[in-house]
Amino acid sequence: MKTFNAFASSDNTETLVSELAFQLRESNCKLDALVGYFNVEHDVKVISKVLLDEFDCPIMLASSCNGAFGLFNGKGDVQADISVFGISDPNGHYGIGYAHTSLQAPQKAAEEAINSALESSGLMYETPTMVWTIMPPGQEEELLAGFANIIGPRVPIFGGSAADNDVSGNWYQFADSKIAQDLVIALVMQPSQPIASSYSSGYHPTEDILIASECEGRTVHKLNGIKAAVEYDALTNHSIAHALSGGNVLGDTTLNPLGKLISSPSGISEYLLCHPDSVTEEGGLSLFSVVENGQEFQLMEGSIEGLVNRAKMVIQNAIQLLPEGKKPTGVLMIYCAGCMLTVGPEIENMQIAVKELVGNLPVCGAYTFGEQGCFLDGKNRHGNLMISAVVFST
Repeated sequence: MKTFNAFASSDNTETLVSELAFQLRESNCKLDALVGYFNVEHDVKVISKVLLDEFDCPIMLASSCNGAFGLFNGKGDVQADISVFGISDPNGHYGIGYAHTSLQAPQKAAEEAINSALESSGLMYETPTMVWTIMPPGQEEELLAGFANIIGPRVPIFGGSAADNDVSGNWYQFADSKIAQDLVIALVMQPSQPIASSYSSGYHPTEDILIASECEGRTVHKLNGIKAAVEYDALTNHSIAHALSGGNVLGDTTLNPLGKLISSPSGISEYLLCHPDSVTEEGGLSLFSVVENGQEFQLMEGSIEGLVNRAKMVIQNAIQLLPEGKKPTGVLMIYCAGCMLTVGPEIENMQIAVKELVGNLPVCGAYTFGEQGCFLDGKNRHGNLMISAVVFST
């Protein structure tokens, strides 16, 4: 197995993709799968046409907030206009499937996508090792449930939700010559060599407990029996006081999300994060993930330093989970767009830390509006402000 990362930046989309294709051709290897992320300021039709003309393998792409992460052979670009991850593994099985989520129930769409991916990979009657997914923001929990209906609940599912640069809904997904804003895409993988993964956040719990009630989907109207926005504001030094009657609070809440405690069989505790993005006119909090009545949250606390260092730690955790004697050959990474926007210029230090860890290995990453992955308990979940890594080996 070999993996590659190619990345480029340019104001001209055709120049951008030509440079990308040149880098991939230099590898002199037949690609068996290609995963990529791009800045939505570029025309996805131009990008997809060049890649389809150049490469005869399953291809999946998504827009990523303000560009994507690229690192290979000592060179890197923390916000490249496009970054792709190529897998060359003739003894493995790879297949991509997709479906529109807006034309049918989300679980049915996910079932259609995963069945198509299994068929194209040759694994129709076998269990894949892992699924890498691209989703449109908004229905991720239902999409994960749809995957599980077909492949069961224990196949790790990693990936992220497509993003744009301003949360205006201008995100795109591409697979198998299809371009849309509502595609759920699944890449099923059964690599010939072991892979390992890690899913985590760079946050710590505070002592503040919040019990959710009067919940509707992704909106919680009360926390601890009090209007959700009022209670959250009181516990965060009045961070959203300006919006208690309604408004966007996305940037105000990034360092203080709500955390769901997840305990693994080994006793290790992790937190799945929910990110408040706006206040309703009635004083409820809208989130980027589903919240249930009676859900107990802990108020979480993060820092710029913690978010900068977390990517390196997540990749390192995944590498340590590889079987003894196996060496990493490449990394697919997801880094929440909210974290990237919060750390600002310090995002350069995130890449420096990753480079210190992996050296010349290829790393491709996206900045997403939702992150999918599983903790050590093996259950797949959708979260916010999360970071994940899948490490391939040789």
